[in-house]
Amino acid sequence: MFFFASVISYVDRQVLSVNAPLIREQFALSNVDYSYLVTSFLVAYTIGYTALGIVVDRLGTRLAFALFIVCWSVAGVAHALVIGPLSLAVCRFLLGFFEGGSLPAALRGISEWFPARERATAIGIYAAGTPIGTMIAAPIIVFVTIIFGWRFAFVATGAVGFIWLVFWLRTFYLPEKHPRISIEERNLIIADRRESNSVRRRGHTVRGLLRKRETWAIIVSHSLFSPVWWFYVFWLPAYLHDERGLTLQEVGGSAWIPFLTGAAGTIFGGWLSSWLLKSTKSLATARYAVFVIASLGSLLGIPAAFVSEPWMCVALISIVTFALCMWATTMMSLPADVVPSQLVGSLSGLSGSGGALGGVLFTLLTGWLVDNFSYWPVFCLAAVMPLSAVGILYVVMPKIQQIAFDGTLAQPSPATENR
Repeated sequence: MFFFASVISYVDRQVLSVNAPLIREQFALSNVDYSYLVTSFLVAYTIGYTALGIVVDRLGTRLAFALFIVCWSVAGVAHALVIGPLSLAVCRFLLGFFEGGSLPAALRGISEWFPARERATAIGIYAAGTPIGTMIAAPIIVFVTIIFGWRFAFVATGAVGFIWLVFWLRTFYLPEKHPRISIEERNLIIADRRESNSVRRRGHTVRGLLRKRETWAIIVSHSLFSPVWWFYVFWLPAYLHDERGLTLQEVGGSAWIPFLTGAAGTIFGGWLSSWLLKSTKSLATARYAVFVIASLGSLLGIPAAFVSEPWMCVALISIVTFALCMWATTMMSLPADVVPSQLVGSLSGLSGSGGALGGVLFTLLTGWLVDNFSYWPVFCLAAVMPLSAVGILYVVMPKIQQIAFDGTLAQPSPATENR
């Protein structure tokens, strides 16, 4: 269910990206104007990550996720009614705000259901929804747009969330309450959790998180990595159309390929991190090895901007997205690695807000650079930012272990320390 929710959210947000040439022409938008639309989504995403991460920890995964997908589906359908840039920006803001709750809810749910040794793989499967949703979005949206127009594309994709909601309410319960779980499995899950009975009011624990350097290491590294992913998600169709000369049909036939490799990267990154953890018994080794490999792969974005053939450009970008999704899966594991499950939603929200804020700034910079220079400076910046992120993360927190909250959270148990 988490995987399909991720697919739906990325299809919903890609309708604008795929139809950007048509919408920009109809409303006479420049690259800077388009960057403002993307920014309205990311600003709301920034707010939603933190605000809705706290909501997840208060309402619980089941109710919170149901609320979020209803709201973002309504916002997605509302795009069909826009009459100009302002109303379009409002719809993007609402979509971004409520989609901001998806990641904190999913990560909390995974931390509630999966033991630590399986968590990275589970997150990899969930995270595969990101590139798969982006991958299938281009051909589906192009097909619907050609037959029914770009407005109906927003209606068709937005309505899918309500179908997901029916299955969600019928299937998701906590392990303690699930009607179809064995006693053995329930005991295994509960025994492995990093819980503490000394969690105080949520407001105090969130402030406690902000006083920890590990929290800021995760936030800052996320703020350097996420803009790179957002660049490829929001700007790749426009880049292929404007700079590489592809038609809308050709964009639909090729823009999905980098996200197919991204889907493979999410699963491979989760598997590799879990395998390294079992082999080395070191959480830091398991996580940082993937970070380093992924950040080196992202450097191929530099030659992608300069090769002459469009197919070579798409091929290099496909390797980059594979590496980025390896990184993303491992990055999403960190909140569950360093805090108990009661705070995973809050830390994931803070981290996501940092990533979205970085995306806001990088998107505005992208629009300005493209209008005044070209895409190549953006590709070069995007290539080196993940490497900078892993350097900051390692310097600030070379060891990955549960954060100790004096007077708020108890120290980790011996079993947790050994693991």
